[in-house]
Amino acid sequence: MHESAPAAVGAGSRLTPGLMRRKLGAWLSPAGLALGGVLFIPHPLIGVFLWLALALNPPYIVFAFLGLVVGASIKRLLRISDGPILGGGLKANALLAAVVTGWMTSGLGLAWPPRLAMAGAAAIAATLMSATLMRAFAKSVFPPLLWGYCLVAVMLFSVCPQCTVISANAMQPWPVPGDALSWVESFLRSMGSLMYLPDARVGLLACLAVLCWSRTMFLNGLVGWISGVGVALAFQEMHLVYYWLPVSYNYFIAGMALGAVIFLPGRLTLLVAAVGGCAASFFALVLQYTTNWSAIAYLPISSGVAIWVGIGAFTRDRSIGLRNLMSEITPEEKWWRVAYWYRRFGPYFPLFAVPVAGDLKISQGFDGKLSHLGVYSHALDFQRPVASGSIWGASVISPVSGIVERVKNSVPDNVLGMCNYAERWGNHVVIRLDRGGWALLAHLQQGTVSVAPGTRVETGSYIGLVGNSGRSPVPHLHLQHQDSPEPGSPTTPFRLANFLSDHQAGSASWSWNAAAVPGEGDVVMAAPSNRVVYQTLAGIVPGSAVWVVEARGHIPRGFRQHPSAGTLRVDTRLDELGQHVFTAGENGSLVSRLDPDAWRVVELRQVTSPFLKLLALAVPSIPFAARTGMDWSDFPPMMPPGGLFGPLALALAPYFKRQFLKVSCGCMPTPAEAGHSFQIDSHVQTRSSSLPLTVSCDFAMLRGPVRVQADFQGGTLVYTLLSYEPGDRGEGVMP
Repeated sequence: MHESAPAAVGAGSRLTPGLMRRKLGAWLSPAGLALGGVLFIPHPLIGVFLWLALALNPPYIVFAFLGLVVGASIKRLLRISDGPILGGGLKANALLAAVVTGWMTSGLGLAWPPRLAMAGAAAIAATLMSATLMRAFAKSVFPPLLWGYCLVAVMLFSVCPQCTVISANAMQPWPVPGDALSWVESFLRSMGSLMYLPDARVGLLACLAVLCWSRTMFLNGLVGWISGVGVALAFQEMHLVYYWLPVSYNYFIAGMALGAVIFLPGRLTLLVAAVGGCAASFFALVLQYTTNWSAIAYLPISSGVAIWVGIGAFTRDRSIGLRNLMSEITPEEKWWRVAYWYRRFGPYFPLFAVPVAGDLKISQGFDGKLSHLGVYSHALDFQRPVASGSIWGASVISPVSGIVERVKNSVPDNVLGMCNYAERWGNHVVIRLDRGGWALLAHLQQGTVSVAPGTRVETGSYIGLVGNSGRSPVPHLHLQHQDSPEPGSPTTPFRLANFLSDHQAGSASWSWNAAAVPGEGDVVMAAPSNRVVYQTLAGIVPGSAVWVVEARGHIPRGFRQHPSAGTLRVDTRLDELGQHVFTAGENGSLVSRLDPDAWRVVELRQVTSPFLKLLALAVPSIPFAARTGMDWSDFPPMMPPGGLFGPLALALAPYFKRQFLKVSCGCMPTPAEAGHSFQIDSHVQTRSSSLPLTVSCDFAMLRGPVRVQADFQGGTLVYTLLSYEPGDRGEGVMP
């Protein structure tokens, strides 16, 4: 009894539900990812839908499993990373190569051993070809897709064309659709053709797999299919011989890939999806004619060509769409993140620091009427406001970090009102940015430039003094970003970072800008850090806080506290990146970070806590330059639409104008702790009965937020810090 007890315990541990789930996941994950990757689905469980489709023809399961084992084994042997974004990968190419071998040998009356041997050889060849293509295109924008499988299938069809004829004749007849129901059936059958099962049930499972992963992908695929079919019918009207039904799955794949997988979805990418479907239809027709209508024409070759052509044509044109470089989340979720960050921080242009201290007036801005025209339109001229005197002799600092490439320091300065037309830029410095591109600072004072070519400069390094050299009738500093080191090269967009602005000189109020392009006539100034604000935000101590909750009047449902909770516990910790993570139990987390210019709320994780929602609305960002009377605007983080219709709303969001929440913030001191704390008042600009009108938040040393108040149309909600227990709640953070 004593000896058998440990064995019984061990046996029981091997059969625990958690262990069984892990073992099942270990088996399902590579299988689901392999077949799901064919349709750009990186979710293993969703990929199981396609295995269920294969199960409608049991022998296909055997061949598919053989291909999966071969592909996984060679992948491990070659140590190649396999990603779903490739449109298949090693295992998918091997799997389909084995399936096509099983299909083309099904009508020959062969025994299982030779058929499996042929399938294994085909899977090996497809895997090796795919590995070769993956390495060859590792640094290319073109994904390998299913080219390994296609090349092997072309070889097989060429070796035994009669085999494909026999197998094709054994398939169910496919009449041209004549009514709405038959069109739906034809679409579903076309979706099964990729796996050599042109059956409506197979196509339905394939469609369900795509829909479960991404409604946006399905929409773009459907647009591609409809467009490709329209082109096919037009070809038939021209009396061309075109058997388009079995090949029409290519239209769907091309539209889905170009409209939502390769590029981020949007209004223009719907047009790209339609173009992709049309191109796939055209290429399929050409392939049928050039291969004399052999089985080669029905492979996913036309969709692969259409995808490559689309990538080559549209990758450089960002007005069409940005490349989607994340395959682990759905295209609509990726679009949401990109759209939010673009709305919050603007386009991804170089950021320049204000190059001169003190008040500055933009005497000529972008597209200025005097000389900032055409290829020179992206430039700023700085002078002093009239009340501040002349900018002559002011110190110039480097607006960027980089290497000095060109310097001129010998051009005499002009008499006021005169220009030196022989020396356009006068004394100048050209700096190559670390991130690419060049910055030009021009019209510097003769003999004051302190850097030489090859010198390393950091943002804020001393460059020289403002002068009046070159084509400059009055002292000013010219700043531009350009695409080559030659002075006078065509300019490209940039933005100023972390600066204060006002539309008129001498105003007592300033607006803070994280990054923007000031307008002509605006007065700007580099934003100086406020010591109290910086120390308060940088010194928030991790720990555990207890908050008292007080509600008066009517509070919208989304901000109502749980009935049993008169108090709320919020834990603060530092993650491995040094970010503060505020966690309200199981009601989600808020993540904030300290950027060089401000404290920012950057993420909400599964937040249902009203407190965390209000904190994000109250202080989406706090500039270190915050001081009494300063204002700024920001867009607090938002989670994607939820609820019953959330997935549909998110799928349609890329095609409709989405207004992210915007708040206007202002800074003021807290009377109770003046000099040691401050208060941020925020006004929600998006009017809704479910949102507060204003939210205020008080910050104090060490503890961070100590009071949050939200005023709604019919009530007020107040959170007040009751106690705070500091504690070591960091994760992987060095002291």
